[in-house]
Amino acid sequence: MRGRERERAEVLRLLAGAPGPGAHVLLVEGEPGIGKSILLAEAAAAASALGTGVATGRADELERMMPLAPLLSALEETTTRAAVARSAFPGGPGLLMWLAERVSTTLERRAAAGPLLVALDDLQWADPVTLMALRTLPSRLAGHPLAWLLARRATGDDDGERLFGLLEQEGATRIALRPLDGAAVARVAADALGAVPDAELTALAAQAAGNPALLLALLTGLREEGVVRVDTGVARPANAAGPAGESAPAGAGRTAGAGEAGETGEAGGCGRAEATAGFAGTGAVAGTLPRRLHAAVRRRLEEVSPRTRHLLEAVAVLGRSFCPSYAAELLGEPPAALLPALDEALAAGLLVVTPEELAFRHELLWRSVLETVPAPVRQALRRQAERVPPPDAPVAAALIAWDEGRLSRGLELAREAAEPPPGTPGPSGRRDPQPRAVLAAMLIDLGLLDEAEKITAGSAAEAAGRPAWAAAVLVLRARLDLAAGRADDAAEQAEAALATAAGLDVPDLACLALSALGAAALRAGDLPRAVRALASGQAARSAGTPYGRLRAELTAGRIVEARDGAAAAMTRLGGLYDGLAGHAGVLTGEPAAAAWLVRTALAAGDRRRADEVVAAAEDLAGRNPCLPGPPVAAAHARGLRDRDPAALGRAAAGYADPWARASAAEDLGVLLGAAPGRRDAAVGTLDGALSGYGGVGARRDAARVRRRLRELGERRRHWERVDHPDSGWSSLTGTERAVCDLVSQGLTNRQAAEQMFVSEHTVAFHLRQIFRKLGVRSRVELARLAALSAAGPDGG
Repeated sequence: MRGRERERAEVLRLLAGAPGPGAHVLLVEGEPGIGKSILLAEAAAAASALGTGVATGRADELERMMPLAPLLSALEETTTRAAVARSAFPGGPGLLMWLAERVSTTLERRAAAGPLLVALDDLQWADPVTLMALRTLPSRLAGHPLAWLLARRATGDDDGERLFGLLEQEGATRIALRPLDGAAVARVAADALGAVPDAELTALAAQAAGNPALLLALLTGLREEGVVRVDTGVARPANAAGPAGESAPAGAGRTAGAGEAGETGEAGGCGRAEATAGFAGTGAVAGTLPRRLHAAVRRRLEEVSPRTRHLLEAVAVLGRSFCPSYAAELLGEPPAALLPALDEALAAGLLVVTPEELAFRHELLWRSVLETVPAPVRQALRRQAERVPPPDAPVAAALIAWDEGRLSRGLELAREAAEPPPGTPGPSGRRDPQPRAVLAAMLIDLGLLDEAEKITAGSAAEAAGRPAWAAAVLVLRARLDLAAGRADDAAEQAEAALATAAGLDVPDLACLALSALGAAALRAGDLPRAVRALASGQAARSAGTPYGRLRAELTAGRIVEARDGAAAAMTRLGGLYDGLAGHAGVLTGEPAAAAWLVRTALAAGDRRRADEVVAAAEDLAGRNPCLPGPPVAAAHARGLRDRDPAALGRAAAGYADPWARASAAEDLGVLLGAAPGRRDAAVGTLDGALSGYGGVGARRDAARVRRRLRELGERRRHWERVDHPDSGWSSLTGTERAVCDLVSQGLTNRQAAEQMFVSEHTVAFHLRQIFRKLGVRSRVELARLAALSAAGPDGG
C-alpha cells in the first residue's frame, strides 16, 4: 500500500462508522492494476483486526447471468445459489424479489451480531440485479452497523458509473486511485528488489507509469530471471558495471537493429516507428521483458475481443503512439471500421488519447505487445508501413482541438485538411471526403450554414459509392436542416442516414445520426419518436468515440428531461457535466447547450453543476475571442444562473441561430414575468420567443411558451384551418395525432398534458374526439390500432 496513505485513511474513517448520510459507503475506482483489490484486502484485514465482520465478494464477467452473484458469494449463501441452479424457487420477477429479500435479511442478521463490512470488487462486471440492489440496500439498511466498500474499473459511461454517481449524490465518498508518484514507485521497487534501485532500474520502473500491477510484475520477474543483482545495498542490472567500476559485457548496450528482440520505438511522423536501443531505452539491461510481465499483459488482452487484440498487435509496430487514420491505411480498412476495436481498447484502459494521437497507456504494455508479435510478422508490418504514405494528420488534430474547446484552431486545421495542395488525391485515387465532412460539421456548429451547405454538396459527390461517407453526408444534411429550422426534414435525413449505415458497424456514425433524429423529433414535438431514437441509440452511445458519444448523451439527456423531468436527466448526465473541462467542444453541438445544462441543473437543485457549466462556457468564450457565438452562449448560461435580465437580453439579441434566440427570449420572458410590474415586458418578450419558435418549426417549444402566456392571462391561437375527413387516421388534427401518439405510448392524461403544455381537461376532450373518429372504445384498442397503422399509410 505504498503511496496510498490518503486512501487508507478513508478506509479507517469508513470502519470507524463516521455519522452522516452516505458516510457508511466508500466508492473506489481506477484503471486495471491500479490497486483496488489490494485496497479491499487491506480494508478486510483492518476490519478483522477491529473485530468487525467481513463479507467479501467480486463480480465475474462469466457470472453475469447469475443474479446477485457477488452479494450471494460475499454472504456465503451457497445453499441459495444451489437452489437457484435447480430452479427450486419461482422463476422470473418472483425469484429476483425473493433473492433480494434473502440478501437484505441476511445482512440484517449479520449486522445484528456486530458491525459488518461488505466489500465488493470488480463491479464493472456486476449483473443488473446486483447493481439495483446496491442502489437501494445502503440507504435501506442505513440504521444498521453496516459499512460498504465498492470497487470498479473506471470504464466511462456505463451502469456502474450511474450507480456510483447516484450513491455519491446521497453522500457516499468516492475516491479514484491514481498512478503512484515517483517516491512511491521508488519505495515499491526497493521492496520488490530488496535494495535501492540504481538509475537504470529506476528509469525502467518508470515505464510502468505508476501502475502497481505492471510495476510488480516487471520487478519480480526481473529478479526471478536473475537479471538483477544487489551490491552494497543497491540493485543493478546483472551485467552492469559494479561499484568497483567493472565493465559490462561487450555489446550489452548496443543499438538493436529493426526486428531484433530488443527493439523499441517511439512514433515519429504520425506513427512511424524508429528502432532504438536497449531494454530500458539505454544502458545495460538488454533482452526481452520478463515472462511474468508478459503473462500479466496477456491477461489484460484476454479481456478484449480477438479483433481488438489483433489491432493492438498490428499498431504496436508503429510505435507507442499512432494516428488512427494511418493505422487504417496500414490495415487496408476505412477508419470507421476500426472504431469499435479502438473504443474497446480505450474502454479497457489499454489505449489513451493524447493531444495528437492514440497511445498505449503504459510503455511497458506497448513493449510487451510488441514483443509478442513474431519477428517475421513484425518485420513484414514494418516494411508495409514504409510503403504507406503518411495520413492527413490535421483532421485528427482538428477534432482534438475542437473537442478541447480550441475552436478557432480546430477550424483552421480543418480548413487546412479540407484544402490539400493540388495533385494530392486521397488513397482511393480521389479526394477523401472526411476532411470536408469534418469542416462542414464545425461550420454548422458555428452557424456558418451557407459555407457548410456548399461543402456538404461537394462532399456528396465525393462520397458516391462509399456507404459510410454517404451516410455521413446525410447526417450533415440533417444537422443543416435542423439549424435552418426544418425539423421534419432533419428527421427524415437522419432516418435515411441510419438506413444507409445499416450493417456497416460504425457506431460513431449511428451516434450522430440518432442524435440528430432525437433532437429533430423533440423540437418538432414528436416525443414518442424521440424516445424511440433514445432507445435505439443505447448500444451506439456505449460503443461510439467521445466526440460522438458526448453529443449523443446531450441529446439523450434532453429527451429524458422532456419525458421524466430534470432530476432524471441529471442522473444520466453526470459524466457529461464532469467531462466539460476536457471536452468543452460538446457545448458547440447546439448554440444553447450550455444554457440548457444550466437550466436543468438549477431545476434539479444542483447549483454546483450549474456553476461548472458557466465556468466551462466562459472559458470556451475566452479561448475563442474571434468567434461571436461562444460569448453569447456564455452570457445566456450566466444570465440563467444569476437571474440577470441584461445578460439574457444580450443573448436574445446576439445569437445567430433563430432557435437559440427564441430560447434566450423565453428565459428572459420568464424572468420578467416573475418581477413586479414587468408583465407587459414579459408578454412582449414571450411573444417574440413564440414567433421565433414558430418560424423554425419548434412546435413543442412554442406550446410551452403559449402555456407561459396563458399563465400571464394571454391566449395565443395556434391552429390552422384544414379540411379533414370525418373518420380514419387522416381525419385527426395535428393536436389529436400528438395526443394519440402519447396515449398510445402508455402516458396518462396528466402526463400527456404535461408533455403538450395544455390542461388535462384539454387532453381528455381530444381523446374523446379520437375515439369517435377512429371508432375505438379504450386506450388498449387505440394502442393496437396505432401500432397497426405504423405499417401502412392509413389505419382507419
